[in-house]
Amino acid sequence: MSGRTQHIGLRSTLGTPLKFAVSLFFVLSGYLITTLLTMEKESTGRVHLRAFYQRRIARIWPVYYGFTLAVLVIGVFLPRLLPSVRALAAYTFFSGNWYLVFAHSNLAGGLGILWSINIEEQFYLLWPLTIRGYERRTLIGISLGILATAYLLLFSLGRHGIVSDVAVRFNSLVEMQFFAAGSLLAAWLPREGLHCPGWVRSVLAACGLLCWGVGTRLFGGMTPSVLWWMPAALYGCAMAGCVALFVSFFGMPGSWIPQPVLWLGKISYGLYVYHVLVLSLMPSWPATREHKVSLAVARVFMELLVAILVAGLSYRWLEQPFLRWKERASFVANRQV
Repeated sequence: MSGRTQHIGLRSTLGTPLKFAVSLFFVLSGYLITTLLTMEKESTGRVHLRAFYQRRIARIWPVYYGFTLAVLVIGVFLPRLLPSVRALAAYTFFSGNWYLVFAHSNLAGGLGILWSINIEEQFYLLWPLTIRGYERRTLIGISLGILATAYLLLFSLGRHGIVSDVAVRFNSLVEMQFFAAGSLLAAWLPREGLHCPGWVRSVLAACGLLCWGVGTRLFGGMTPSVLWWMPAALYGCAMAGCVALFVSFFGMPGSWIPQPVLWLGKISYGLYVYHVLVLSLMPSWPATREHKVSLAVARVFMELLVAILVAGLSYRWLEQPFLRWKERASFVANRQV
């Protein structure tokens, strides 16, 4: 992830389609939180804010602060990983993405990967209060308002030629559109899931990936001063891709998903966070030209295995004890995603 704050071309910062996997996770998170809190409100008569925040603390904070501590300790030996004092303070209080927007420096060190967790925590802080205070129709209106705000901001940023990761991707007001989309899906889709043939799901998944690819191809490298609507078009493609991918697996029978994949889903949070340290600690391998490709493949494979190992150990010894505490504060059954 680049932490540079100068305004640079979208191709260098948003030109990789798979970056929108984080946006897909935001859609999924918006759907799950809205669904679970709505069900809790229907079954108990209200949203239990204290229990909700207890569940989120148990799920997010152990890995988040454990990773932060690991970065600080390892940073003693690898100074490039150390964040500045201001960056550390911002990430400690879940505002690191705004630090990247306003600090105009690349001093987040190894904590930079946590920007998406910061945006997620900001959503968790505000959305339960919204669900607690408003009914379904009003929630739909608020979600549509969030979408409109995000695209008005994208048009404005495009008008001014501000299209870097710093101004766009790390901006909570832009990224909240994906949580809003998840909330709308929760309001409009049947809770039991969609029942459709496997080929339909495959087509939807392919269309979703195609939207990501076409969006980055067509709108990821143009000059916004000429095409000021380009950031909005890019994010429109990203949104369409996220919705198509979400619907492709929504209601998919569990028997279709191999157990190893389900296990990777359980450790995905740690896998996402810890892979940065794995990449930083892996030694460089000298390679001759004739062996360059094979060594690169071997390196990626080894990095993946080490990241999975670290994430698995974290899940077993750090996350699971807190997840058991989390379940005691649950009012609605929630299966692992």
